[in-house]
Amino acid sequence: MKNEVVADLEWVAEYWPDLVETRIPGTRRPWRQTELTPEAIAARDEQARLERFERSMLSLGASPAPVDVAILSTVLDLLVQADDLAAAISHVVGDSPLPPPGPGDLDARPYLLYAVRRLPDDLVGWAAPIAHRMVDQVARALCMVYAGQHLDVTCPWCHQSDVWRVEELPGGMVAIVCWGTCDPPAREVGTWWRGRPVWPITDWERLAHHIQAAEERAA
Repeated sequence: MKNEVVADLEWVAEYWPDLVETRIPGTRRPWRQTELTPEAIAARDEQARLERFERSMLSLGASPAPVDVAILSTVLDLLVQADDLAAAISHVVGDSPLPPPGPGDLDARPYLLYAVRRLPDDLVGWAAPIAHRMVDQVARALCMVYAGQHLDVTCPWCHQSDVWRVEELPGGMVAIVCWGTCDPPAREVGTWWRGRPVWPITDWERLAHHIQAAEERAA
């Protein structure tokens, strides 16, 4: 279970800059479907990368434009959770606590990555639902979750199309479920539900690599 908690916290840290940027209305959210041409998408993504490099990490708290109150509320809630998580861990392992976020400081990554490095085994069960909830909050804020959404891909294991669907499973887990006749190797499956292979959000990047590899082999 510890590896799953660590993966969840690392995922939240990876997407944290995207979440903070999204508090500015009109910011492009990852994974949002678009009608742009491939050329326009490439130009837009390149511009986004340039803008990311031009901003220092200290500018995460700067907000010259009106903000999306719902996103800002999510950011602040997650920041408090990350700070509390790091503080609890530092108390158990005997470290000096990290300084709390200052005014205008919206960067939760120091607390998240501290938790990744120092999470003790006896706190894993306590931290697991917190990390899972944080992943869910970020994914929903970034519009990465569409419960019931069918994914227009061919499963690399059962080789059927239109059988992957985003589901909200018991316990609030948001995951991709394959509804085909599918029996992938156990090492490739995040978990199982009703006998079907399931991949939580944190496995989606790995799934994308499998799909790309299968498409390259087919070509």
